[in-house]
Amino acid sequence: MDDIVGIRFIASGPVAYCSPGEFALGVGDYVVVRMDRGERLGWVVIAADQVLAGTYPTGPVRVVDRIASAEDIASWEHSKAQALEDQGRAQEFATRTDPRMRVASLTYDLAGERGELTFTAPERVEHRWLQQQLSDLLQVRLEVTQVGDRDRAKAAGGIDVCGRALCCSTWMTEFPAISIKMAKDQDLPPNPSKISGVCGRLLCCLSFEVDAYRELRGDLPKLGKRVTTPVGRAKVISINSLKQVVRLRMDDTNEIIELPAEELRKQYGTAVRPEELEQQIEGPHHRRDKEQRENMLAILEPRDAPTSPTAFAASVAAYRGEAVGVDVGVAVESGADAEALDGALDADGEPRKRRRRGRRGGRGRGGAATTEGGVAGGADGDTGDVGGASGEGEGGIR
Repeated sequence: MDDIVGIRFIASGPVAYCSPGEFALGVGDYVVVRMDRGERLGWVVIAADQVLAGTYPTGPVRVVDRIASAEDIASWEHSKAQALEDQGRAQEFATRTDPRMRVASLTYDLAGERGELTFTAPERVEHRWLQQQLSDLLQVRLEVTQVGDRDRAKAAGGIDVCGRALCCSTWMTEFPAISIKMAKDQDLPPNPSKISGVCGRLLCCLSFEVDAYRELRGDLPKLGKRVTTPVGRAKVISINSLKQVVRLRMDDTNEIIELPAEELRKQYGTAVRPEELEQQIEGPHHRRDKEQRENMLAILEPRDAPTSPTAFAASVAAYRGEAVGVDVGVAVESGADAEALDGALDADGEPRKRRRRGRRGGRGRGGAATTEGGVAGGADGDTGDVGGASGEGEGGIR
């Protein structure tokens, strides 16, 4: 691989890698390189031994024509002054034809025969007429290109809101990709007038510290995130990445709580959890477990209800472990307690006999009539044996 050096033709412009040829060049040497649009004067910014491995242009490599002489440097200074004067003339001409156009830059080669002009406009415009008419006005072979507002600010230079020279016109060679999300990550207000540069676009310096802010914030919950805490639900209302403080507003009391970021990191996911974790992930599992418990287990609830004779008899049988032809489950559901069951048994554990009362004035129907003492009445039902009571079919004695 041949040696290459990095050469810059304009301040804070892109670096062009060229072959030094037979010259031993060092950083700061002024050279002249023949380009497609004439000879250009530049200076070495990267020596041959400073080029990183793998850095080699894919296209054709320009070769340094010569080391710049005093005459070349004088011609370069003169062409810059002439280009600055002609830039004003080009702006006046463009404004009379199309007021939307703003000339960004104008550069000439060493001979002053070829030039490059750039301009900006709110939208894409046709500029072939400008190229033809300005070439006739300035008496040069002119190449016109439309660029963005950032390129115009880079070519014009100036002082930004920080009080220092524009980064793009001093040391930046490429424009970084900027988004409004970078401002939000750095707790900056999304106000375009406060986060925009002289070019009217978002500040390039928003990309300088955004990685540090994101590292400080780490895995903290995002602004506006809802979380669940041991004392209730809350909402994240602010995060101070530099002070490492998180502020929460409780839903129940509207109280604002300041919590150190390190303490929140330790509790996040355990005591303090995202609200979506409970609703979307844990909620379906809890509902499914509840349905399974309801389908597999019978819930018995005590209730106060009067005990029917049938249920009471079944309860007695259930207490003794006997079957009397009554569903034991009915007795259990009837609410008969153990105290009532103990009252239904005698001292030997046998069920107490129920006292039966005879019918008054009934006529004998051929059956035996019994009294409270168990004395039998008339055998044939015509007369009674006890008490000498006569009658036709008189049952027993009261």
